[in-house]
Amino acid sequence: MTVRVSKSEINLREKLSNHDNLIGVHGGQILASKSAKETHSIIGTGRKNMIINGGMQIAQRGTSSTPSGSSSTQYPCCDRWGGQFSAPSSTFTVSQSTDAPTGHTHSLKYLNNSGVTPNNTHYYWIGQRIEGYNTAATGWNTPFGKHCTLSFWVKSSAPGVWAGSIKKGGATFGYCFIYEIENKDTWEWKQVVIPPPTTSSSGWEVTNSASINIQFDIGTSRTSDLGADTIGKWQTHNTYTHNDTILPITRIHGITGATWYLTGVQFEPGRVATPFEQKSFGEELALCRRYFYKPHMDTLLWPAYQYHNNHKMQVVQFPVEMRATPTCTATWNTSGSWTQYFNSKDHFKAYIGSTYDHGSSYYLNSFEANAEL
Repeated sequence: MTVRVSKSEINLREKLSNHDNLIGVHGGQILASKSAKETHSIIGTGRKNMIINGGMQIAQRGTSSTPSGSSSTQYPCCDRWGGQFSAPSSTFTVSQSTDAPTGHTHSLKYLNNSGVTPNNTHYYWIGQRIEGYNTAATGWNTPFGKHCTLSFWVKSSAPGVWAGSIKKGGATFGYCFIYEIENKDTWEWKQVVIPPPTTSSSGWEVTNSASINIQFDIGTSRTSDLGADTIGKWQTHNTYTHNDTILPITRIHGITGATWYLTGVQFEPGRVATPFEQKSFGEELALCRRYFYKPHMDTLLWPAYQYHNNHKMQVVQFPVEMRATPTCTATWNTSGSWTQYFNSKDHFKAYIGSTYDHGSSYYLNSFEANAEL
């Protein structure tokens, strides 16, 4: 006897796509990835953060300063973070703070000591110039550039819409972005997706020059820095903030006692902000010392030695190779004129005319080597 069993047809592909196991959006992306390289990009493993000292742990120059008014770039405290501070002097005190969100220990803090009346001469911003060797993963120096994501923790006494920019190093070409601080004096996490440059890929450095500049506007009202219709697009301009008449931007240079904090800054390839890349303190310090080196001093530093009948020589070996031959400043415990002699990315040398005297010692009092971008 023959028994026939009939069942309705099913679409196996549809059934599998509607499988009961929940895999989530990223799980679906991983399953759909076509290569190990694509999977790696989605997961975001390995080294990814192009920012150095994004957690504001390192402050070789000191933990607090009140910058004077100057058009030159100043580095007030946390390593690798520099900016401009227009006149008048002492408007802001910038410090390394221990006020930080969970997962971080330090932040960069701006405190307005004396609010100015904003006019078209004021500009205050902070940011980081990223070396070309560290930005090749963006592909922005090719026609096949990637989207990149900037993420950070921020807090301020002045909630509102704030501005910043991603700029080509050494060029007037950039992408202006905005972010909103919703609550007063509350840590908030932000992310901004930056599309690849839409015009020529030339000029994006991939060597030891500045490739990408990231800037956060703290208080700028100088007309030449205020862009119009610049938000969310790549344009040839030198602005890093936006015109108030089109979109009101929050700034604190006119508010005495106002504060702004920043930490956990990460800039990485891809459209997704992954968890902040934590490095050991020693590793972060070594990365910072490629750009600036100030040895820890307890009373005195290294002694000079008698290398010739009539000369003494001072040598400082740098702990890491610096980005370029640095500008060095040094003082000694004795008077006299020292001559710097064939410095390099690896070491500093200086000599002084001095015959041997067993009763005199020559020591460094202070030393700095600067190779910032």
